[in-house]
Amino acid sequence: MIAVLLLAAFWAALTCWRIYRLARFFQIEEYMSSRFLRWIIAKRERSTPNRFVEGTVMGLVLMVALTAFGLDTLAIHIGLWAAIIVFIAWPEPVKEVKKTFKATQRAVRLLVTAFVLAIVFNLGLSLILAGLADEITGSTLGAVSLIGMIAYLLAPLALSAANILMYPVESSMRRMFRERARQRLAQSRVKVIGITGSFGKTSTKDYLHHILSGRYKVIKTPKSYNTLMGVCLVINNEFDPNAGDDYFIIEMGAYIPGEIKRICELTKPQAGIVSAVGPQHLERFGTLENVVTAKYELVEAVPKDGFVVFNFDDELVRGMGQRGYPDTCIGVSYGNPPREDARLIAQNIQHTLDGLKFDVVDRQTNEERTFSTTLIGLHNVTNILLATAVAHQLGMSLAEIGLRVATLNATEHRLKQTRLPNGVMMLDDAYNTNPVGSASALEVLKLNQNGRRVLITPGMVELGPLHEQENEKLGQRAAAACTDIVLVGVEQTKPIQRGVKNAGFDETHLHVFETVTEAIQWYQAELKAGDAVLILNDLPDNYM
Repeated sequence: MIAVLLLAAFWAALTCWRIYRLARFFQIEEYMSSRFLRWIIAKRERSTPNRFVEGTVMGLVLMVALTAFGLDTLAIHIGLWAAIIVFIAWPEPVKEVKKTFKATQRAVRLLVTAFVLAIVFNLGLSLILAGLADEITGSTLGAVSLIGMIAYLLAPLALSAANILMYPVESSMRRMFRERARQRLAQSRVKVIGITGSFGKTSTKDYLHHILSGRYKVIKTPKSYNTLMGVCLVINNEFDPNAGDDYFIIEMGAYIPGEIKRICELTKPQAGIVSAVGPQHLERFGTLENVVTAKYELVEAVPKDGFVVFNFDDELVRGMGQRGYPDTCIGVSYGNPPREDARLIAQNIQHTLDGLKFDVVDRQTNEERTFSTTLIGLHNVTNILLATAVAHQLGMSLAEIGLRVATLNATEHRLKQTRLPNGVMMLDDAYNTNPVGSASALEVLKLNQNGRRVLITPGMVELGPLHEQENEKLGQRAAAACTDIVLVGVEQTKPIQRGVKNAGFDETHLHVFETVTEAIQWYQAELKAGDAVLILNDLPDNYM
């Protein structure tokens, strides 16, 4: 019996170790079991170590052979399965890790529950099996190891099962968390400005925060915190109801309709911005109509006497603004020419590697001002206009806003320009995952005419049925803008490779690597002063 317990315990420990290794991917998939299991199936060569398959086959073959030759003894079988477990558990070369496991309270609860399930499965079935056997033989130990192998293989299901079991607990805690956040907001006189859109949210939020801070006391959600629980976390941990803040700028994201509505029910925005509707996250939304429905939830939440700013250069966003709610709908445009129905427009745009310069006109008041900024990328004209429209509606003049725009800094990893010690210009657009922003970033790269123009990218994801089409277009645009193209990931960049080749690009300047590290090593060895490199998108580990 001791041999059974020891062997079952070894397998349980190995299964728990695998559960822990998989937990960070469960986090990346935002604790959504369905998405996690789809990833497991799609990436089974990563999720199931090669040594498990090899060890299982080897163990079963040897067990049959030992039995056939009459060597069915406890000592031999214990030695055999101990060796197999060591073989399976022996560390394989670690792949590049970008996002490590975060031991949050929820993650710890999930892990503990999954561990308990794995241990109960291993020890429970093994003890039942041992109790049914007349005596403990080598075959019994082989059966115990078979149970352990099954548990090891089903480790992803342990995480999903633990997630289901913990759902009532997590739901209760989320309700408490939301209620605490609601009470803190209710204690304050702060006015909430919501920002949503398929892309451009974070940059626009940061620009608006900087502009409004020139006159008002303003806070914002940090980084890309834009889920209901993320917003609650900020309110509960960082927001001071007694600080006397005038405005609270809250970024609002969603993967399905209803999520932004819940954020709005909590925060009750008095004004809003809709930056764009695009195919980003189309894999989750299913259709662009669902994206529009989700983003319009912010508009519906604003009171009738509030106001919402819309990007009228985006057809689907313009359609939202033309519905006529709330009473004040402000459209912005920088198209060539700007749309006639937009109130705030940008014209006479000058775009260089030194930044942007353009004239902003309020067609309602005829106020006009020239803006200059070190920000690059034409998409930033839209982001600045959206922020300007809100600040202008809240009482700031274009002259006052222009002074703040002149001191804007790029948001981290969103087309941020830096000069490396070796004289190479780096354009860090690692958080860019949408077709519009990608095209804008490549246009910036084209502005460098002093040396090589290099793109490093793993491509765009979560585009659903448009994945192949949009990534192939990215390849075609890259071929027109770059002297060298460096792709990360052989499989997921095949549509880009196809677009590059169809555009007639010199394939000797197309390089495909498995990891970002290899790509960086390449450009560090190849590039010199005067060259430019664009880092476009940085996929999480579950896509690599």
